[in-house]
Amino acid sequence: MLSEDELIDELKKRFAEKRRALSDLSRANEQLLLVNERLGRAEALKSDFLSNIRNEINNPLSSIMGLARSLSHAPPGAESVAMAETISAEAQALDFQLRNIFVAADLEAGECVPAIACVDLVSLVGNSIDSFSRIARKRGVTMDFRAGEEEGEGRFLATDAGMLEVIVANLLANAIEFSPEGGVVVATLAIRERCLFLSVADSGPGIAPGDRMAIFERFRQLDSGSRKRHHGHGLGLSITRALLELLGGVVDVACESDEGSIFRVTLPELQWDDEGEVLAEDGNLFIFPGSGQGGR
Repeated sequence: MLSEDELIDELKKRFAEKRRALSDLSRANEQLLLVNERLGRAEALKSDFLSNIRNEINNPLSSIMGLARSLSHAPPGAESVAMAETISAEAQALDFQLRNIFVAADLEAGECVPAIACVDLVSLVGNSIDSFSRIARKRGVTMDFRAGEEEGEGRFLATDAGMLEVIVANLLANAIEFSPEGGVVVATLAIRERCLFLSVADSGPGIAPGDRMAIFERFRQLDSGSRKRHHGHGLGLSITRALLELLGGVVDVACESDEGSIFRVTLPELQWDDEGEVLAEDGNLFIFPGSGQGGR
């Protein structure tokens, strides 16, 4: 039999335990509400992404098919050449969008593993710029490539050529998309102390300080819905940052309102073995077995 004081102490203890339980339950409910809110936002982002990507694929595909049909019946001449140019540009745009989707899927599955090669950086960046020249001309944008004067080993770096191609392509596509007609996109490349420094500057509207981190989020676009003015699906810059993290690099952005943006990449050389020399130029790999020379 409990005394009166013992009974009061026991009741106090049980009330305290009940308050703690209620407090824990309240915190759990808050966390559930937060998770539900995040899931709702993620679902909305994915829905926007699927809607955007449907247009990003269907529009160039429809254009390619229609122009190809017209070209097959058109006599040789300037009009045929113009149609062929448009088909090429639209096919490249479609290939670019699909490649981004495949890279994003590999990143999501954890299947992106760097394949290190000795990359000719000047050739890789230069060829990426050449590949976007048709799209830039179509939008009335001029492209300028400024590379350092390094020769020989000064233009090579040990890294993953395919990943670097995707990084450069996304930065160029983003700069072209946000540059107005008559604008200029400037890519500047330098290699110092076995490290790549690449900047891509556009002449677009710039990015507000509060949005400079948001642009690297998956599926995130600053303009969307009825006010969406630019193409894209919100994957390019998130893929760029993710691939750079895999390669040990970083990307940041600097800009002033109405004065364009500058995306700056810093990428250190990766380590590689000396089983043979691997040269990557224009994104393709050529293996020279038995060279007896190291590379990375």
